[in-house]
Amino acid sequence: MFKKFFAFLLTPEFRKNLIFAALLVFLLVFIAIFSLRVFTKHGESLTLPDLSGLTVKQAEDLTASGNIEFKVDTVFIQGKIPGTIVQQDPDPKTEVKEGRTVYLLIQSFTPPEIKLPDLEGKTLTEARAVIEGYGLKMGEMIYKSDIAKDVVLGVTYRGMTINAGTGLPKGATVGLVLGNGFGAASINIPDLTGLTLQEAIFTIRGNSLLLGKVTYDGEISDSTQAKVYKQDPPYVLGDTTTIQQGSMINIFLHQE
Repeated sequence: MFKKFFAFLLTPEFRKNLIFAALLVFLLVFIAIFSLRVFTKHGESLTLPDLSGLTVKQAEDLTASGNIEFKVDTVFIQGKIPGTIVQQDPDPKTEVKEGRTVYLLIQSFTPPEIKLPDLEGKTLTEARAVIEGYGLKMGEMIYKSDIAKDVVLGVTYRGMTINAGTGLPKGATVGLVLGNGFGAASINIPDLTGLTLQEAIFTIRGNSLLLGKVTYDGEISDSTQAKVYKQDPPYVLGDTTTIQQGSMINIFLHQE
């Protein structure tokens, strides 16, 4: 049996079949390799440039040779130019095949709307944290008479009072109306005449008033001995004129 098998291996017919089979295998391998190169576009790639700050049109022009396809979504980032690319995937300097899809995030032309949170009754510190957390900015702070110091009494936007729930563009600047801690009570003007600076300050603060401008007149050798001889607003004996708590009093001192 083995003799017949070895005898067959030496026949021309076997050699012909062997050569045919080898050629067929070679052809199949060649077709497979060629197909793989075509499918994967072997050798056809480009280094993806940094597209940040460009418009989509500029990005398309820059990568036109690579037949890159872009898929775009929008985002809003404070300070970025509307319509420009702020993020890309894959990252810059990545080797990509031609025809690859690149995902882009571009800055929205219209800021998203933020609903103003309820800030009334919050402290200045709390309100600031909430405002910044919502993507808004702190603007001017206006103080008015109220017993609660640095507590939010109202919110303004472009000079107008607004309520919680008002729609604002993200990044908008809002102002706060805050209590000054003195309330709206009216009191009689205290008499500061003849008091030293420290005594005057004690009396002013004791009446829930504020010390304004301090002016020294004449030659002063020892400021601790200088005494108030005039004040504004003035104290007039028997006068019933009152001022609101939190008002300022300017004093003038000289040394006798």
